[in-house]
Amino acid sequence: MRIRRHAYAAVLALMACAAHAGPWEDGYADYQRKDYAAAVAKWRSVAESGNREAQSLLGIMYAFGQGVPQDYPQAITWLHLAAAQGETKAQFKLGSMYANGQGFARNHQRAAMWFTIAAEGGHPKARAEMAKSAQEISASELATAKRLAKTCIKRAFQGCE
Repeated sequence: MRIRRHAYAAVLALMACAAHAGPWEDGYADYQRKDYAAAVAKWRSVAESGNREAQSLLGIMYAFGQGVPQDYPQAITWLHLAAAQGETKAQFKLGSMYANGQGFARNHQRAAMWFTIAAEGGHPKARAEMAKSAQEISASELATAKRLAKTCIKRAFQGCE
């Protein structure tokens, strides 16, 4: 009888959690099932309300064409919104897009700037990617990229472009 009561309480707790799941959680479940269109639909409202993680994920989904047509300008818009709030995934993706010429003219100096910013925020892959971009530019350009990154961080990510 006691086990049944605990099982019943556990089921009720799970049902309560499921009932209170919001668009972020629902979108994440959709994303895990690779139902990208549903994830985009749910995360859009979260992103529009200013959630930096949702903005970053929408930007990445637009960059890859997951659940939406691939659209670099739309990706850049969402990524800039998230990057301006210190979202390192968005900062890293902007660096990648500059390095690969996706939505921007290929620009390793700008890539190095964004990778430096993401690295300062703790992104695990940013330092390695910054080093790759640094090999493509002069020492002077690298110094400028680092100065721009420092200024961007100092200004709380405002006016970084």
